[in-house]
Amino acid sequence: MSRRRVASLGAALALACGACSLILDFDKPPDAGPADAPVDDTACMAFEPNDTPADAEAISPGTYAAAICGGGETDYFRFSVDGAQTVTARIEFMNRNGAGDIDLRLLSVDGATTIAESRTSNDFEMVMCPGGVLCTAPLPAGDYLLQVLGFNAAVQASYTLTLTVTAARPAAD
Repeated sequence: MSRRRVASLGAALALACGACSLILDFDKPPDAGPADAPVDDTACMAFEPNDTPADAEAISPGTYAAAICGGGETDYFRFSVDGAQTVTARIEFMNRNGAGDIDLRLLSVDGATTIAESRTSNDFEMVMCPGGVLCTAPLPAGDYLLQVLGFNAAVQASYTLTLTVTAARPAAD
């Protein structure tokens, strides 16, 4: 498109919009703009299917990348403790004024009981056991779930989950 034609188009739009402001920049390639969605297919498909407690992805301590891709999606991860360990799970993401706000829960292995949860509007959520508000003692030996879910059904957000399991400190005498 010639610069004269772009200028004519801009002038026509200015007349049609009155007080509207429109800036067209044809100097940048089309792929230089921001992505239409805050998540990509690779992140959306990571660990799938893991949308129910029965389909929870088994993980060990480490860092994992995934995404909540809207439509009320929930991700579940299963891990084990030997009963003498401290568990810390943290997710990091971009809240984007609530459009990317995700929450984190520590659940019983069947998903029926919430042991600890974090539901803030920060760009991270963290649960600790013991050490959290709801979890004041080490977990008994066994399997547990982490649930990552959107604040509401429309939320879309890539996230990084970090699970740390360490030896519990001995009780003070």
